[in-house]
Amino acid sequence: MVLLLVFLQANLYSQDYMSTISTAMKQGDTRSIAIYFDNTIDLTFSDNTNTYSKKQALVIIQNFFNKIEPRDYIPQQRGKSQSNNTKFNIGSLYTSNGIYKVYMLFIVKKGVYFLKELRFEK
Repeated sequence: MVLLLVFLQANLYSQDYMSTISTAMKQGDTRSIAIYFDNTIDLTFSDNTNTYSKKQALVIIQNFFNKIEPRDYIPQQRGKSQSNNTKFNIGSLYTSNGIYKVYMLFIVKKGVYFLKELRFEK
């Protein structure tokens, strides 16, 4: 019975995190996105990529959102790699500073998906 509850909880989480992150992107709600961060996250802004801790990434994305003022986020493509059990989401972030293509890569740990890579490309 306990195993069934764990499975159901993990399944609900896996179905809900994409819509939660999409809504948070639209609203510029960094804290709601950061809930899903892995221990470290690779952030890319155009051609500049660095790896940050959860706390560092939260501050950096918040500063970015303050500068670009998100207005809408439209998910465009989702997928899953069968070989390494990762998931991805690609969408468009509409801002006061133009449109950014957003790429998110999720890895799985103990049945739960975490955001490992987040890219913003103008």
